[in-house]
Amino acid sequence: MRLDGIREVAKRSKGTRFTALMHHITPDLLTDSFRHLKRAAAAGIDGVTWQDYENGLAERIVALWDAVQSGRYRALPSRRVYIPKPNGK
Repeated sequence: MRLDGIREVAKRSKGTRFTALMHHITPDLLTDSFRHLKRAAAAGIDGVTWQDYENGLAERIVALWDAVQSGRYRALPSRRVYIPKPNGK
């Protein structure tokens, strides 16, 4: 079952529990996901831009996939930024 199939099962059966999904994360999926990111978006909390990550992409994807599969990957926390509004909120 591919990710589309998993998505459909999740939509149809809200009570379904998925316990083993890591085998669906592949280098091809990671590369495709990277290619769908906004290229002009701001750098992440780690300071890496889309263009920075693209340099050496194949090696980065293999390293990321290995870390995810072995359980060593830990996402960095999100950064919250408050943007002042004209009304003061």
